[in-house]
Order: sequence, then structure tokens, then C-alpha cells
Amino acid sequence: MKKITSATRHYRSQRALTKSNLAKYLKIINKVLNLTNQKQKQITVIMKKIAFVLMAAAISLTASAQKGKVTSAESFITAGDYVKAKAAIEEAVVNPKSAEWARTYYVKGKLCQAAYESGKEESMKLYPDILNEAYNNYEKSIQMDPKMKNTLIRENTYASLGNAFLNDAITKFSAKDFTGALKSFEDNLKVSTNEIYVGIVDSLVIFNAGLAAYNAQMYDLAIKNFRTCTTSGTEDTKPYIFISDSYLKLKDTVNAEAALLEGVNAYPDTLDVILQATQFYIDINNTPKAFEFVNKAIEKDPGNYILYLVEGSLYMKTNENETALAKLAKSLEINPTQFESNYNSGLCWVNIANNKLDEANMITDNKQYEIAKSSAIELYRNSIPYFLAAENANPESRPTLEFLREIYFKLKMMSEYEAYKTKLSQM
Repeated sequence: MKKITSATRHYRSQRALTKSNLAKYLKIINKVLNLTNQKQKQITVIMKKIAFVLMAAAISLTASAQKGKVTSAESFITAGDYVKAKAAIEEAVVNPKSAEWARTYYVKGKLCQAAYESGKEESMKLYPDILNEAYNNYEKSIQMDPKMKNTLIRENTYASLGNAFLNDAITKFSAKDFTGALKSFEDNLKVSTNEIYVGIVDSLVIFNAGLAAYNAQMYDLAIKNFRTCTTSGTEDTKPYIFISDSYLKLKDTVNAEAALLEGVNAYPDTLDVILQATQFYIDINNTPKAFEFVNKAIEKDPGNYILYLVEGSLYMKTNENETALAKLAKSLEINPTQFESNYNSGLCWVNIANNKLDEANMITDNKQYEIAKSSAIELYRNSIPYFLAAENANPESRPTLEFLREIYFKLKMMSEYEAYKTKLSQM
């Protein structure tokens, strides 16, 4: 066995020291590595969180950018720049993010309504059927977020939209676009019956819808609207009169008569429906009924010259010309310068003279015939003052001038005959 020298002892001591240190170093390194791995994991988690936050921020920025289009549209509406407002809101509508936001459609509705209410033709044509576009977008905003009802109620939006529809209807009615007016009246009613409308349904709008339908010759729809008015008492007798006339236009005299009589029973003291009933019976040649109603009318309004004119005209229809003259005289007593009663009085004397001529023609004795004929022709003279008064009231009435020409000829008043012959040739 070799001896251990001091050098050997030193080497062995150094080697042991080195191994011991190495073990220590390895422990330290492992510990550091473990710490580094944990740190790395922590860093990875942190980075993922940062990435998520950045992604969320990017999404939020994108959504905010699109909602910014809605805000921009509102600003353009306030400034009255509806073209730019439309461009902004349409960009928001097609974007998936802002398309899911209820306010987008609320603002589009505001744009449509404001553009129409501007009164500028180019703005009013920004969308087809622009007021319904407004209404449909308001409704869509509510569907997407029921809380939008509160905004619309607070701003009284549907009341102003209803007024816009009403103004549109009046404009179209005045322009004789009765079909368009009817649609706008109906749209007004659609808005005013909505649960968030602040106010009551105006029954006069229903009456006007009936008028629009009547003028558009949509008589069934007119009857429907006017029938609603008879239930509510709107415009008193007028709905009954229009219902009756609508049925007449549909060749339904049974229901036309029934509607009038219903109106008479509902408003027995109201003259217009009684007069309408009188005219109805005149038109269908029911003279006894016509007499009945004109007499009712005279009881209600004895100072009305037209009623005695109507009564006189009825007696003319039954060939009771002398009685007709008496009734027409009452009409002229109240209003002596009117055309109708003067003309009809002249016509009564012509009828009386014609009847006398017919009687003369039945006489076989020549001498008696000539006497009767001369007497009959002289009766024409009585018509002249009335026809002259009628001419004075209406110089353009050709029948009046023709009667005067022929009467002057029969009476051999040749200068007057020539004068009226010239007048007629110059018309």
C-alpha cells in the first residue's frame, strides 16, 4: 500500500472540495431553473391576459367606431345635413356590430322623420315612403330593446309622426291624390292606435279616410270608415249621407235608402239628411215619399226658399203646374233674384200653354179651334217676365235664351225674336 503523501492529501482534499462545491452549484442551478420555469409560466399567463385585453380593446374600438357612425348621423340630423346622415346611418346598419344596437334604428327613424318634416322636396325623397320607413325603424328599435319605448314616449315621437302622416294626407287630398291620401290617413290611424302613442285616436281622421276612399271610388272602404263614424257620432248626419250615396254608386238602392232613414231617425231635427232623403226619392221617382220628406224639411226650416223650389218642382213632375207656380211664388218671395225658381216659373207657364194648345188641337170646330189656339198662345206671354229674370240671374243659360226666342216668335214679337236669335248665334 502506497503511502499517502502530503501532496496526495492536498489533491484528495481539493477533489472532495470540488465535488462538494459542484453539488452545491448543481442545486443552485436547478433551483434557478425551477424558478425560471415558473416565471416563464407566469409570463405566459400574463402575456395571454394582455393579448386578450388587447383583442377586447380592439373589438371595443371597432364597435365604438361603428357606434360613432350612429352618433355622427345624429349630429348630421341636428345640422340638417340629411344626405350625410343617411350615409353614416346606412354604414352603421350594415355593420354586424352596430346592426345589433337598437339605437341604430331609432336614429334612422329620426332621420326619416326629420327629413320629411324639413319640407324640402329632395330631403322628403331620401327614402321611398319615408314616413313609414321612420315608423318601421322605430318599431324595430323597440323589438331589439323594449326599453326604447321609454325614449319614444318621453320624446312624444309617435304624436309628431302621426301629425306628419296627417299633413301628408291633407297635402295629397288637396292635390286630388285620393288613394295616396287614404293611405296616409290609415297610417296616421296605425300610429295613433299604437300602445306607445301619447294621445287619443282622432275620429275625424277616420271620417276623412272615408272621404278619401269615397273620392277614390273605393266605396266599400268608404262605407266601412263612415260606419265607424256613425258609431262614434262623428260629423253627425254626414256619414249617413255618404254611406247612402256610396251604396247608390254601387247600385244598391235598398241599403242606400236604409242608411238615409237610419240617419233621419238618429237626427230627426237635422235638415241636411232630410233633404238628402228628399233628393233620393226624387231620383228613384218615388214622388209620394219625396213630398213627405220635403214637407218635413219645410216644417224644420220654413224660411228656406230652396225647400219651396223643391216642392214646386215635385208638383211640376206630377204636371200640377198651377200648384207648382204657387209654391215657386213662395220661393221667389223669399229670394226674388234666384235663377231656379224664376226659370221653373217660366217653364210652368210654357207647360200650361202647351197643355192648352193640346186641348185646342182636339177641337173639331175650326172657329172654336182658332179661339182656343189664340188663347193658349197668349198664355206664353206670362212666362216672359220669369225667363227675363232668369236671364238676368244667369246670362249664360242657353235654354233660357232659347225659350225667349221661341216665345217671342209665337207671339209675333219679331224684333225681340231677332235680338235673341242674334244672342244665341254669338254664344
